[in-house]
Amino acid sequence: MGILSGNPTEQPMHYGEVFGAWTFLTTTKGLIAGHQTMLNHAGDEDLKKLLEEAIQGGHQESKQLRLY
Repeated sequence: MGILSGNPTEQPMHYGEVFGAWTFLTTTKGLIAGHQTMLNHAGDEDLKKLLEEAIQGGHQESKQLRLY
């Protein structure tokens, strides 16, 4: 019947979807590293809080993607 019959959640990902997910995960991990570097050099407390939130958000997004 083909791969598009039945429940779409049980179908394998298209190579474009795989590439998009891989690109998103790689970019997110790069941003986490960049934000961590900025946090290590920041002196302003408000900026540190903002960077910590960005790092936490990046970790949550990458963890969520890795679960699938």
